[in-house]
Amino acid sequence: MKYLKYFLFLLLIIPFMVLAEECDKSKITITSMEQNNINGNTEELSTPTYKDRNIKLNLKMYDVGDSITYDMTIKNDSKEDYMIDEDTFETDSDYIIYTLKTNDNNNVVKSNSNKDLELIVTYKKEVEDDKLTNNKFNASNSLKLSLNTSSKEEPLSVITTDNIKEVKNPITSVSSMMLISTILLTSIVILYILIKRRNKYTKYLLILLSMILIPTVYAICTCDIEVESTIEIEKKPKLFDTIANIAKEDNSCVSKYEGEVTDEVGKTVTATNVYFDKCAEQRNVIFGGFCWQVVRTTETSGTKLIYNGEPVDGKCDSSEEYYGVREKESTRVELNSNYLYSSYYKYDSESRTFTLEEPGSLQISDEVIGKYTCLSESNTCEYLYNINSYIGDNDYYATKYEITLVDHAFIGRSSFNSNSSSPAMVGYMFNKVYDFSSRNPGGEVYKFGNSFTYDTNTNTYTLSGEIKTVSKWSNDYDSIDNNHYTCWNTTGECNKISYVYYTNYNSVSYFYLTNGKSIEDILDEMLYAEDVNKNSSTLKAFLENWYKNNLVEYNDFIEDTVFCNDRTISGLGGFNPNGGITYSLSNLTFNSYYSSENLVCNSIIDQFSVSNNKAKITYPIALLSDNEFFNLDDSLRISNNDYWNFSPSSFSSSYGASNKTIYGPGWLQDHLVSAKNGVRPSISLKNDTKVYGGTGSETDPWIIK
Repeated sequence: MKYLKYFLFLLLIIPFMVLAEECDKSKITITSMEQNNINGNTEELSTPTYKDRNIKLNLKMYDVGDSITYDMTIKNDSKEDYMIDEDTFETDSDYIIYTLKTNDNNNVVKSNSNKDLELIVTYKKEVEDDKLTNNKFNASNSLKLSLNTSSKEEPLSVITTDNIKEVKNPITSVSSMMLISTILLTSIVILYILIKRRNKYTKYLLILLSMILIPTVYAICTCDIEVESTIEIEKKPKLFDTIANIAKEDNSCVSKYEGEVTDEVGKTVTATNVYFDKCAEQRNVIFGGFCWQVVRTTETSGTKLIYNGEPVDGKCDSSEEYYGVREKESTRVELNSNYLYSSYYKYDSESRTFTLEEPGSLQISDEVIGKYTCLSESNTCEYLYNINSYIGDNDYYATKYEITLVDHAFIGRSSFNSNSSSPAMVGYMFNKVYDFSSRNPGGEVYKFGNSFTYDTNTNTYTLSGEIKTVSKWSNDYDSIDNNHYTCWNTTGECNKISYVYYTNYNSVSYFYLTNGKSIEDILDEMLYAEDVNKNSSTLKAFLENWYKNNLVEYNDFIEDTVFCNDRTISGLGGFNPNGGITYSLSNLTFNSYYSSENLVCNSIIDQFSVSNNKAKITYPIALLSDNEFFNLDDSLRISNNDYWNFSPSSFSSSYGASNKTIYGPGWLQDHLVSAKNGVRPSISLKNDTKVYGGTGSETDPWIIK
């Protein structure tokens, strides 16, 4: 009995001494590793390798947020279960972050089983300029990622060369050395109790403490995954900085704009960051799968581009035509509520058919304006119609589209607006539309006045002020002077008065006025009213449908800048009620920048932007204005055919509304808004847009990813 207590003690301590041995690390191995996903511009410079528990990576990254994800399988041939640590591990360089994740929300690797994991490598923090050599930085790291940490222990912290923590069996929370130390301490305490007889209460207390302590030192298994990574970080220049740096060169073809600019809604400032790229051989960009040309930078350090076709073999010098959408004609259509209508469409160039997106039926009302239809109950057709404006009953004006060959620099051909008979049609959006009328006065006698009164009780206009009677139109058409108002009778009274803005020997052009309105009133309604931007123009619908189908996935790269459709009147011509000439110089003219570099957009209702509720566009795409084109050379504006810019031109006495265009050789000119011209959209890339290759030439364009 004397030695029994020693024998019992040995039986108690030996199992712990045996279990204190570390597990066989060779029984934890990586059996597979494959790339799952690349985010941003991460590149694998070589295929990753793995053996046992060692991984080697060789990567290249460019931007903060770039990452790569690997699918990895760990095989556990041991008799122990292991716990996967899902916390994030960082290197001491603080630029690269490694994350180990499970795929099934279960972080235990069972004994004699496999476990699928994800290893994510992320460029976390931008490398400082002073640490770059030729815009590059090499981050070479060797670190350990733990498979497990005990639930009794705080999560692993930042791993450095001075602080590497080991994987532990999920039952314990102490390291191997701690286990041995604790076992020795426990042995001493127990021996002390057995040899030195104390009172029974002390002995019981110490035995109880030992029983509590012993389970905490149960066996420990440690195992790490070694990750050796060489990551090359290359800092790419911003497109804006590239343009600005070219401007600093001697005899540079990039010019700095000095003057006021409106690139943010409601904010006109003196420009400090605006550069016009006039370099014919250094302004080409590939972005979003299309070719573009740099026009200028914006005050928000963005870069405004104009569309220039589709790349061929990575080059932007193609002159070949391709199949696109072209407006065939403007036509009158009768609508039916059973027809299908949609705000957007797609087209198939091979079958040459249009397909409405998410089509539905509509009651015939103002809701159909701006919608697309096949003029049938089908959602596919060879010819597509865009409803423009109301005529009467179920009759509407519509733009008819077909799929055909178009110039490589255009996304297609379209009118600006299908109707050119109203000043409202110079707008990218419009609301109230007054169309002009014309007649041959013949030999009738009419009275004309320079003013009128209006009786609201009888809804009657009466000519007032100076009254002039014209008895023979062909002789007296040029003598109306300031007398623009007429009732087309000799009494000078009517419920619908006419304002004459143009005359010649056998015809007269005029607008009907009702409800006491004057010529000033209807011009304000068509061009300056708060609610003037209600309906989309033909061109707006055309551009936004293209953006939705081609660029919407690149929204995060494109800035919300101002596109200026400046409807400021520069000359009233025959629309001046106090003007004495109607037979010549009768055009209503808008601000012209044929000889101006001004980048100011005068009115907030003309500052079209996604963020402008008074001139709101759905997507950040529109056209360049003529003042932007003016700052470029003819050779940089050239195209095989005419194409639209964004600026109104005039309302002509003879033809109607016209907007500015770029003539084939690059000259600025005017076209009726109903003309079927080429469309070269413009977008503006954000200020953090980077260049990932190329020199900007047609054969080696700048690459934007």
